[in-house]
Amino acid sequence: MKKVNIASFIVHKNGKIIVEKRKMSKKDDPGKVVLPSGHVEKGESFEETCKRELKEELDLDCDKFKFIIKLPHNSESEEMNIHFYSCENWKGIPRNQEAEKVFWISPQELDILDFEIDRIAITEFFKMRNDHS
Repeated sequence: MKKVNIASFIVHKNGKIIVEKRKMSKKDDPGKVVLPSGHVEKGESFEETCKRELKEELDLDCDKFKFIIKLPHNSESEEMNIHFYSCENWKGIPRNQEAEKVFWISPQELDILDFEIDRIAITEFFKMRNDHS
């Protein structure tokens, strides 16, 4: 199985987080509700991946990312290390550009997510925010 690094990002506003429902045509995890993410390309930092994927998937700009947690996850074709970041001070209006749909969820709606790792990362994100507020 191929080993890859993935950067996943949490876009937050007013206590809510953007998630996406993946297109059914996707090879890995079709139709799953997940945090937006993307493969880290050769020579790219995790922050650069977040910035590129944020623009590609949601048409948002962000220059400040905060590391949250790294978690392992396997799909049918890849062994992944997923590095979760929060996007701080993002700009723009979120627009779905790659998924079936994107939508906002509250911390009380985490059960809509298909993977425990996304729920863990979001829980850690909110813990970090509460510790520093």
